[in-house]
Amino acid sequence: MKVSKRYGFLGLGLCSLFLFIGPRIAFCAHPSCCSEDAEFSYLLSPKPSQRFQYFVRYETFFSTQLNKEKGFFIILPEEFFQIPNIKYPVLFLLHGYNFHRTGIWWKTRSPEKAKRLLCEVKEEEYHWLFHEDIAVIAYAMMDSKNRTYRDLEKSLEVRFQELSQYGGLTKGDYLPKEIAQSIVSHNLYPQRDLNDLFHPIQKMVIVLPDGDNGFYTDENEGKNLFPETKNQKACDDFNTGEALNYSIFPFFYMKPGALGRHESYFLELLQYIESQFPYRKRLLRRRGLGGISMGGFGAIKLGVKYPHLFQSISSQSGLLDIELLQDKWMLKMVMPEFLEVFGHFEPYKLPSSSSLDTKHIQTNNPLVLVREKGINRLPEWLYFDYGLKERFNGITEGNKNFERFLNEGSHQIPLQPFNGKSGHNYQFWRSRSGNILKHHSDVFIHGLIGS
Repeated sequence: MKVSKRYGFLGLGLCSLFLFIGPRIAFCAHPSCCSEDAEFSYLLSPKPSQRFQYFVRYETFFSTQLNKEKGFFIILPEEFFQIPNIKYPVLFLLHGYNFHRTGIWWKTRSPEKAKRLLCEVKEEEYHWLFHEDIAVIAYAMMDSKNRTYRDLEKSLEVRFQELSQYGGLTKGDYLPKEIAQSIVSHNLYPQRDLNDLFHPIQKMVIVLPDGDNGFYTDENEGKNLFPETKNQKACDDFNTGEALNYSIFPFFYMKPGALGRHESYFLELLQYIESQFPYRKRLLRRRGLGGISMGGFGAIKLGVKYPHLFQSISSQSGLLDIELLQDKWMLKMVMPEFLEVFGHFEPYKLPSSSSLDTKHIQTNNPLVLVREKGINRLPEWLYFDYGLKERFNGITEGNKNFERFLNEGSHQIPLQPFNGKSGHNYQFWRSRSGNILKHHSDVFIHGLIGS
């Protein structure tokens, strides 16, 4: 598959400015497995004719924890190279569970079709960038020209109009104006005067890692990739025969690379960024961690478990009480990787043959970790919300348990115009992305005093 070599920003060949020579490390490239479509080109290789330019790069590093090359996106502030002496805090955003991995929708062991699907659905590390449109929203919110909330909403509308022209919005999505309203009028600044002053958020670097379907947790039996993959390159395709038929039903194949030591891998990525990454000298040791769904679980779990590493945490529609997930029939058919990460997975057999490791679940349960840390009131550095129509009891009840333990009122977001009916979907998460960015910015700004 042809990979584009057109790099640069504002039409300039700036790849050489951040080229890093090292073993098994590649920079400044599009995802190695995806042919260039209009949306990839718009964000990663902007043309001089574009009104808005984004500093988005796809990077790779070799994970010794997973024995596989892993990719991640990084979003740099607009003036990153124009003002070389400024250092920035870093926000890591974790993606949710990829249901396409389980084969329910692709029903094949074909490597070619798996590769095509990966690029079509843009799940995992692609999700925040191409579904929640986090680069577009962050750039608008960091823009000092937006002096009022009305300015911000108009800026978002115009940015989404251009994104739509380059294929960045699906046919079933809302109009650019409606998307802008969902972010600002209905969420970030609801029922107030849009002419009020808006203070741009802290400029930050945003990192979007690839967490596979590993629940950002080390698999309890110490297995690496499940099943093992022969292809160690970053692209998540697979060779014939590597997919695992996890069900007694035909054509239910789990795409490989879904399980392993994913907590250790994430910590390895963090260490890599701070010790080997070309931009490491431009990064403050002030970090935020957020996520959606499975990523919301990972963000709170890792953030509370390693408080010295992260200063701000956020969760949207997160699995915040995983002890609720005890139905092995549901898990086997809907989230089979959960059984393997937190127990023992038996392929080809009825779900009752698989087992769950109660101790491993409790050790990684966000609600248990918060209790063990003695957190009984919601701290300023922690944010969480969930939708009225999540349609998954484990998420709704888990967040309610979190509310009760922290003596909080409801964090449930009701149905609003243009917010995906407050369901478990990207339109809902996108509508709350401005709130998420503002939360991390507020913590960064408060913590940066005197730095």
